[in-house]
Amino acid sequence: MLKQQETGVVVATLMIVAVILTGCSSANDETGSGDSGVTTPSGAATEMPAGPSDTTDPERHTFTTYDPALDGSYEITMKLLDGYGGDPGDQVVFGSDGGQGISTWTVGNVYAKPCRSTLLDPPIDSSVDALIAGLASQRGRHATTPTDVQVDGYVGKYIEMTVPPSINVADCAHGEYRTWTDPTEGNRYLEAGQRDLLWILDVDGARLVIDAALGPQTTEQDREDRIQMVKSIQIDPV
Repeated sequence: MLKQQETGVVVATLMIVAVILTGCSSANDETGSGDSGVTTPSGAATEMPAGPSDTTDPERHTFTTYDPALDGSYEITMKLLDGYGGDPGDQVVFGSDGGQGISTWTVGNVYAKPCRSTLLDPPIDSSVDALIAGLASQRGRHATTPTDVQVDGYVGKYIEMTVPPSINVADCAHGEYRTWTDPTEGNRYLEAGQRDLLWILDVDGARLVIDAALGPQTTEQDREDRIQMVKSIQIDPV
């Protein structure tokens, strides 16, 4: 049996140890609940640096276009949002709404009658205004009033074109509803009810068309995403 004095020493010692352990346990509990455990000299919690974001930078898609009429070539880079993709070097990227997406064109001429595959004669010249006028004159399509626009500092016009939803494309010549022809890419053909958001730009004398296509399965979010991707485009003549 311990003497009374020794008992008092032991009890005091155990009480000190208990206080220390309690303090340690309390600190561990706070850290486990999300507190950083770091404090300023005044005792206020310090804001910790933010960690990396859960979202990463969108993938970049790069390709080169060529306008044989002006011997003009330029590299185009855009940021792709989730759900969009295209083969490396292709002038088109697709979303998930039935084969629609964003494409670029160096238009040579416009079809006066898209369903009959009848080209304008004489063909349009290489200016932005000539293409706007040619598209606005297409039989059976609806065009909005063109407005001024810029993409990556290059100026031009913005217009929206709609194909009537009642059109039976199978009844058209060649089974295609054609809007224009591209010297290197061929014919651009559309589907019934399709709406195209067109940025028609003058790039150092070469005409570049950026076409964000919307189909029957396209949502309003798809539209906003395509506009955002077009705004991200960088154009570098090469």
